[in-house]
Amino acid sequence: MRDLGEDRLLPSYGILFQQIYPHGGEDLADWGIGRSVIEPGGGTEPHSHDEHELFVILSGSGVMTIEDEQRPVGAGQAVLIPRNSRHDLANASSERLVFLNVYWPEQLGSVDL
Repeated sequence: MRDLGEDRLLPSYGILFQQIYPHGGEDLADWGIGRSVIEPGGGTEPHSHDEHELFVILSGSGVMTIEDEQRPVGAGQAVLIPRNSRHDLANASSERLVFLNVYWPEQLGSVDL
């Protein structure tokens, strides 16, 4: 079991992040899951990485950009991000945007299965 308190959130990619699995740091396993919080008016830094990623939006709303495509996202939606795709998520609302992110290497499966 992992506590998901405010004191567990740390700065990462320009937002607040808590590594849930692997608990000892992302280098300890091939895949992982974390909890992310974007404050109103904030957003992730545009970035890319070698893993696929899935965002599950738990609360709030924002604008997701993957490469040149931009779409509104909100609670109850999921976003699949292919590896090496430049992406960012911005919170344009007046409430926190909270989401889970799951990441995994290509050898564990594609985003388009």
